[in-house]
Amino acid sequence: MTDIKYNAKSAKENNEIGSKIAVLRKKRRLTQSGLARKLAGLGVCVQTPAVTKWENGTTVPNAYQLIALCVALNVTDMIPEFTGMAKLPDFELNEQGLKKLDEYRGLLVASGRYKPLTDETPPACAAVTIPTSYIRAAAGMGNFMDEECFEDMEYPESAVPSGTDFALFVDGESMSPIYINGQVVFVQQCETVRPGQVGIFSIDNEVVIKIYDEQEPDETNKEDFTDSSGLVHPQVVLRSYNSAWAPRPVYPYQEFHVYGRVLN
Repeated sequence: MTDIKYNAKSAKENNEIGSKIAVLRKKRRLTQSGLARKLAGLGVCVQTPAVTKWENGTTVPNAYQLIALCVALNVTDMIPEFTGMAKLPDFELNEQGLKKLDEYRGLLVASGRYKPLTDETPPACAAVTIPTSYIRAAAGMGNFMDEECFEDMEYPESAVPSGTDFALFVDGESMSPIYINGQVVFVQQCETVRPGQVGIFSIDNEVVIKIYDEQEPDETNKEDFTDSSGLVHPQVVLRSYNSAWAPRPVYPYQEFHVYGRVLN
């Protein structure tokens, strides 16, 4: 076979697969959520953000997902479509041999005996629409709960916990390995959470996903947590699953808000 000059490392660095998926999707006049629905009909239940991450090169589809993408986007030969290279020769055959091969293919098709099985299309995954923040947890914010900070995105119904009010993306590694960078979390809006629960908070206009906890204030700060009747209130401290991140105590002079409890 003729030597094929292909470098997977440079192809990945140039996001060749993701860029091509975006081009083909737009050529078929599909939105990202529309492509996700088509994939659901092919047995690949992915969320719209997964399509986004494929297209921007954050992740890549696995082998079965890539085949389903080719079907959904009407790609009949993925080698030239995704690499820009000429079609690979089927075998080391000369021109006469390739002609014979094509003739034999024509005879097989004409016989009608080798048509693909016509299985019923698998049922599409039921989807629900959830307001999703484009402000990631661990990013700066203005007014986090403003409507313009959210857009409606579709998710498989089976993936969305009961009680979900909104969703957002995790940013960073402070909550790994439980919550990883780029993961979608589903949140129930509330104003209080209990110690040990994971929530979405803001500290001085920074949105974070953390474990809520309380501690007794140390002697140097106890006065700040003591009310007029002499009662000492506990100090809120936000913790991370990743031990490389130190706990973040919250002080009275800081602007602190609870936006909700993480459900997944």
